Amino acid sequence: MKYLLSIFLILTLSFQGYSQKKGKKKPVAKTTSVPDLVLTPEMVAKAEKIIPDTLHIQKGKKYVFLIDANENSSKGYTTVYQDNDEESEKTELKRNFPKENLEIINITKYTYVLFENKQTLDITGDGQSFQAFAYWSGKIDDKVQVKEGTRMATEFVAEQLKSKKESSYVVNTRKYKKEVAALLSKNKITSESKEVMKHWLNSQSLPFVDIETNNLPVCQMENAKLKTLDSYFLKKKGVRIPLKSISFNREGLPTSTTYYDEGKVNSKRTFVYNDGLLTKIIDGENQITPITYNDNKMIIYDIVNETDAIFIFWLENGKILEKRYILMRDDKFSYMNSYSEEKIENNCISRYINTALESKDCSGQNTLFPYEHTTKSFQNGEVIHYVKSKLEKKGERTFEKYYSEAKHPDQNDNYKLWGTFYLDNFNLLETYNFIEDKEAKTIKIDYTYYE
Repeated sequence: MKYLLSIFLILTLSFQGYSQKKGKKKPVAKTTSVPDLVLTPEMVAKAEKIIPDTLHIQKGKKYVFLIDANENSSKGYTTVYQDNDEESEKTELKRNFPKENLEIINITKYTYVLFENKQTLDITGDGQSFQAFAYWSGKIDDKVQVKEGTRMATEFVAEQLKSKKESSYVVNTRKYKKEVAALLSKNKITSESKEVMKHWLNSQSLPFVDIETNNLPVCQMENAKLKTLDSYFLKKKGVRIPLKSISFNREGLPTSTTYYDEGKVNSKRTFVYNDGLLTKIIDGENQITPITYNDNKMIIYDIVNETDAIFIFWLENGKILEKRYILMRDDKFSYMNSYSEEKIENNCISRYINTALESKDCSGQNTLFPYEHTTKSFQNGEVIHYVKSKLEKKGERTFEKYYSEAKHPDQNDNYKLWGTFYLDNFNLLETYNFIEDKEAKTIKIDYTYYE
């Protein structure tokens, strides 16, 4: 059970008790015979008891404490989220108060913090959790200030320093909401609106869920006369395990999709049009997502619980790009907001999240073979995930897909065959044979057509 920090972060005027404990002398151990020891649960618990750290703080500096301590972290276990939160707030403080020479201290273990002015910050207690900020000016006459929470440290420190500084995510939230409001206030429809709509709908018309960007050269569907599409796993003895079903209107636009999981219906999506333009998407029976347009941009506005998700799509050099805002409705959760944008850089699609490079997808021309595709994921500017594949054309309607064994751009390619695509007489994907977990698998696609 998590307790309010204000109950446990106790500021006292002395720490004589700790000094007295230090002064006690240990008795001299005597050498005696000891019977066999039988461990009891109480003895094990006592042996595993966490011993708090003690931190002495001297006057003369301005101190900020970022506190996120619990039983697990006191034993040395921390989560990625915990580390990221601390580093994020630390970075914010350094950026916003460069001239204050703040001494920023992270506390993740049970700790007694002893200040030179005789105040004590008690961050201890079996099984208890502490999440807070603390500030001390370093002046003997000033009290230590404490506030519960793990975010908006800048605002807490600004209050102590009589400053108007704000966290970057608070500032960005106002900026993002202003940009979104401007986008949603217009619904300007042009010929370019339809063009971007069609390109986006192509991504919804792929024959099965797991098909990737690097397979697209064999999935260019001339679907003007398509009526239905059904993809499925083909098992032994002709058993079919459905994957995805799509219905199209006479204009070649999808009107509904059904997704399956292990052969059972998982979700349904309906596309609603007005004068040939997509105006809303219905997921399930009643989750309605409106679609608006602003010239060459298509805007999807989705509301999930207390979160607004806004997706903007547009065409650039024949490729569909995306900008995304994820905004919490309650501004006290502004640290959870995010902004991402795709850009074409050196013939690659780079994706940035909050201005940091997150991924990069690079591929050749769809009509040139072998068709190579690479995906790189980044963290702090370093490649943390790397996948390279290629498609080779083996016949008029046969393509083979290979994956490189390289796990980093610096490593040499050693390609291994993954699967084979077969097209039908209409150049539509008909069969995909591949091996997964050492098991041969086959995906088949059936089509019906308007006359």
